[in-house]
Amino acid sequence: MSTREHKGPKRHKGPKRREGVSSRLSCALRVPYVLCVLCVLCVLCVPSRLGGETLIFQSPQEAAESWRKQPPAPPPARPFRLPARNQITLDNGLTIVLVEDHRVPLVTIEAGIPLAPPRVAGSAALANYVALAESTTQLLTEGAGSRTGSELAREVESLGGRIASSVNEDYAEVSAVVVSENVPRMIELFADVVLRPAFAQSEVALYKNNRVERLKVQRQEPAFLVDEMFDKVVYGSHPYSLSVPTPQAVRAVTRLGIVRFYKSNFTSEGSAIVVVGDFDSSKTEKTLRDLFGSWGKPAAHRTAGHPRLPNAEARKIYLIDRPGSEQADFRIGGLAVKRVDSDYYALLVADAILGAGAASRLFMNIREKKGYAYDVYSSISALKEAGTFYGTSQTRTEVTVSAIKEMLAEFDRIAEEPVSDRELQDAKKFLSGQFALSLSVQGGVAGRLLHSRVLGLAPDYLETHRARIDAVSADQVREVARKYIASKTAVIVVVGDSRKLTKGLRGIASVAVFSAEGRRLQSK
Repeated sequence: MSTREHKGPKRHKGPKRREGVSSRLSCALRVPYVLCVLCVLCVLCVPSRLGGETLIFQSPQEAAESWRKQPPAPPPARPFRLPARNQITLDNGLTIVLVEDHRVPLVTIEAGIPLAPPRVAGSAALANYVALAESTTQLLTEGAGSRTGSELAREVESLGGRIASSVNEDYAEVSAVVVSENVPRMIELFADVVLRPAFAQSEVALYKNNRVERLKVQRQEPAFLVDEMFDKVVYGSHPYSLSVPTPQAVRAVTRLGIVRFYKSNFTSEGSAIVVVGDFDSSKTEKTLRDLFGSWGKPAAHRTAGHPRLPNAEARKIYLIDRPGSEQADFRIGGLAVKRVDSDYYALLVADAILGAGAASRLFMNIREKKGYAYDVYSSISALKEAGTFYGTSQTRTEVTVSAIKEMLAEFDRIAEEPVSDRELQDAKKFLSGQFALSLSVQGGVAGRLLHSRVLGLAPDYLETHRARIDAVSADQVREVARKYIASKTAVIVVVGDSRKLTKGLRGIASVAVFSAEGRRLQSK
């Protein structure tokens, strides 16, 4: 075994370079080049003045692309023209609205039945009413005429359609969508659902069990707790104060109670049916007259004399304790306008400026500038008899108090300072765009028509909506902000860990602490 000595690579033995001379020569040659480059940069970057004007030098390529820096002006909004509609009012008080639109081979059918809550005393009676309204409406599609719930679902599916029912604070709604060729058959099924619901005992029992379990899940969600407490405080004893039933009220529902509620509330008086899409108006009108012409009126005229809404006199915080929570949900607001109020459109613009969209003041301040929240916005809930305005967000617990203060400051700013012309115009464009998008599908048109009819809006509501928005001035925005976006008398609902939040919140207003079930707790 031999050993080889590693001597490293051989080096080239050419003539030696004169390193010092070469480096100095290279430096000398680079100096003029560097100076030239610096001079050019100075000329391009430093504006010179000739004749009092500042000249900015651009490369030919920059000059050719400069138009990209200025967005094009939007074209004027196209006027909204609803296809010709045929409106008929039957002898029983039912209104039928037919809008033919043959661009898509689909038809949307919507029915709205106004509910008139009776005078109720106490939260238990109101909870019973809400439980009956909800269960009656939800069970309309769980069996009708001679069909069970599963049979009805299979037949609707075989027609290439769907059918559903829901209820809100003002009316019950039944909606259906079907391919054009099956419209007559779908209308017959639709009539069974509205006029001849089965309310089978097995479906009632199943609904009650499912609803109680769903309420348990909902009560774990901070957004649900915020919504529940806010409505309760703002609306007081009015039926709007309770949007979901209690588990006790759901368990107390019986089939007999549902049938009685249906007979006294689901009547033709004030109800409306809207049909939009690819159908024959004359044939559909005859079918609807034959099926719904005998729909009965209520035995007695329904009146809704409700308690007066509470008048907030000072800011107050309602803190719902959620021990161990790492974040908090909050809502700030109060009573505002009902849907037919003349201030509605000005408040709509104020809402767009304050908190609707990613360019709004709340979003730019609380999310973009401060980094307190991922989502923050404001909203209007304008119902038939009353309404609310509020701002809402979800934040980390350690910045919740700061986020609430920032939102209150933005409430004050929009009420005290005139909005800029750019903000005003951007808000109007945003709202007009939203409106146009909502009407880009059949369901949007049908829903808007039904909503306007049941709530008693003007017949030309859709055609004049954008013009009413465009007519709002900066002074009107500030005026409605002073009336309805009031920080000094705001109701503030917070869901979070009371041990971490109470002390800081007391620097904003007095604090009342509650459990997730609504029981008053001692402040910690």
